[in-house]
Amino acid sequence: MRLHLLCVIAMACLAAWAADDKGDAKNPLAGQPEAIAAGKKLFVEGCSGCHGPNGEGGRGPNLAKGDLIRGATDAHLFSAIRNGVPGSDMPPFRMPDEKIWQLVTFIRSLSAPAYESTAPGNPEAGGALFFGQSGCVQCHTIRGRGGVLGPDLSNIGRTRSYAQLREALLDPDAHPTEGFRGVSVLTKDGRTISGVAKDNTNYSIAVLDAQGNLHLLWKKDLREVTFHQKSLMPHDYKQRLSRDQMQDLLAFLGRQSVRVDVPGDEAGPKGDH
Repeated sequence: MRLHLLCVIAMACLAAWAADDKGDAKNPLAGQPEAIAAGKKLFVEGCSGCHGPNGEGGRGPNLAKGDLIRGATDAHLFSAIRNGVPGSDMPPFRMPDEKIWQLVTFIRSLSAPAYESTAPGNPEAGGALFFGQSGCVQCHTIRGRGGVLGPDLSNIGRTRSYAQLREALLDPDAHPTEGFRGVSVLTKDGRTISGVAKDNTNYSIAVLDAQGNLHLLWKKDLREVTFHQKSLMPHDYKQRLSRDQMQDLLAFLGRQSVRVDVPGDEAGPKGDH
């Protein structure tokens, strides 16, 4: 509750400072890899003490989740950095405009959808990993191909940032997806059914198994219901995949979109992969 209140206050303060001399200015460095790299260096040196080295939050709000930053204009962010945020611990940073825009560019990149961002890695090699060695396809579907125990990833590049994709691979228990909690049940006639719980009440439970069968079960007919405490995602990708393989897999996931871009659309890279 306290963190939510801080975020609300921070958004209000950002809006209050929109009247800065930058007005409705747009970031001239938006999306530029060089500006992101320079902004990251500035952020680590001057902002990470409060916001964390990756914007994950601390004394200051979490800047990587997206809800706070996506709701602010470039001018709001510029003003908050240059002038500080009254009533908070956010101090003013008097530096050249270019450096402030570099910071804005980096902060935007923390929560930008992966499809709209640039990251190292080979998407084609990542696709081969997804459908092969990594085993992702056993639980996840992309455009109708794959398993059902995990979320459909056909549009994951539009809904998650690269930071969120990386976290899901390396720390799958951090933010589990609702509706995909692992469960095993033992029926009174001795059958064991394992999968994910799609619905659970005091009286019944629906279990989706790895073959895509949905079992609608009355709890009065069950001896035992055991929910998994950890995500069904593998927890050893850091050991199983090399650094280059991880980048390739992230690059592939970041390109996943169900939307077909058209000429003149500047929302992201052109074409689906």
